[in-house]
Amino acid sequence: MTIARGDFVRIKRKESYWYNDTGKVASIDKSGIKYNVTVKFDRVNFYGISGTDGGNVTNNFAEVELEKI
Repeated sequence: MTIARGDFVRIKRKESYWYNDTGKVASIDKSGIKYNVTVKFDRVNFYGISGTDGGNVTNNFAEVELEKI
């Protein structure tokens, strides 16, 4: 099944903070890089700077690490 921009996907990379979480595909890079799919999530991860509410809400994954839902 082909993943396209706007699809909702489940993350299958076990070492990822968002493992088994769902996100929305923000973009797909066609240049041939390994982690070509950018996925946006509703919640931030733990990379916020101390004393702030920030963190990352996107991460890049390979298509094989994603399951379309």
